[in-house]
Amino acid sequence: MARRVFSPWMLPLALLQAFFMLTLSGIWLWGFGLFWTFMVVELPKDLGPYSQMSSLSMFLHGAFPMRDTNDVKYEFKFDHVLILASVMTLMMMGWAPTRSEIEEEDDKELAKANKKSKAKKLAKALG
Repeated sequence: MARRVFSPWMLPLALLQAFFMLTLSGIWLWGFGLFWTFMVVELPKDLGPYSQMSSLSMFLHGAFPMRDTNDVKYEFKFDHVLILASVMTLMMMGWAPTRSEIEEEDDKELAKANKKSKAKKLAKALG
């Protein structure tokens, strides 16, 4: 029997999963902001006036520039949390099987069942 695609009883679980992804994305961006601030702003201050930024600090500064804050701190908005949650969710999703893939899988299962039944009949006849 085919499984239903939509069920109203699954709505609370879906909402819980959505809020979990939003929370996880927010925590990730908050932690990344702390790491970015440390590597790009604080670490070069601690190393002294004549020091150079490490390669990771240079990468973070170039890949995630914060021109809005004049490179003083890392800021993100709720839009960024939503985008990150959406991208992570899409990356973790699996493709829904097509009709022909479902039919092929059913055919394979049917062939396996036929093969087992033939083997049982042969074993019963032989023995």
